[in-house]
Amino acid sequence: MFTVTRVTAPVRTQVQDGLRTMISEGILLPGDRLVERELCEQLGVSRPLVREAMRSLEAEGLLQAGVSGGLFIRTLSLEEAEEIYVARGVLEGGAAMSFVQKGTAEDLAALRSEVVKVEVALQTGDPLGMRRAKNAFYEALIQRCGNGTMAEMLRIIHGRIQLLRSITLAEPDRMPAAVAEIRAIFDAIEAGDAEEARRRSALHIANAAAAMKANWARRSGHEAETDSANQEEVGGK
Repeated sequence: MFTVTRVTAPVRTQVQDGLRTMISEGILLPGDRLVERELCEQLGVSRPLVREAMRSLEAEGLLQAGVSGGLFIRTLSLEEAEEIYVARGVLEGGAAMSFVQKGTAEDLAALRSEVVKVEVALQTGDPLGMRRAKNAFYEALIQRCGNGTMAEMLRIIHGRIQLLRSITLAEPDRMPAAVAEIRAIFDAIEAGDAEEARRRSALHIANAAAAMKANWARRSGHEAETDSANQEEVGGK
């Protein structure tokens, strides 16, 4: 669980980061209603700070207002999800190119460290560890790409991607392939091949989008079958 430490960053920022972490780690799921009192207790902060953080996350598109009031973790439609992945593909491919062009030796070493952590997380078979390691890799790529505007836009997109993690990570064969793709992105960056880095990054995101759509279809089919079975059971009674 995220804990507000009241150091290194303003408390307001830490509360926002805490809520983002709760979303990215599946503690808060799409459709969940945010209860201010519970969040105050979990984060150890005042209600005004929680409200301010919630307003910020609503502006980022992570929260949505309910019909009868209150704020909920946003539930994305398939069309919205596809649009997010298209935008991510363009921007993150550009970030990979920019990293090649502007990244320093220190930046490259930091990115290499995150790739190794992703590979270790895969070997340990820890889903939460994998999610955290992948997020850290993307953050290093974005933060050190040398393009502040692109980085700012990608952070918003990655925030919304967290709303889909339970779907993309549910594909059984996706994780080993995703880790191999991340390694390929890094190898292209390390080789100084900007176009190959862009291409590898775009491929990684296209594959993630395909996995998301495949599992979305599978879940939709399962839900339809469940609804049909329930209707038959009710009718049989």
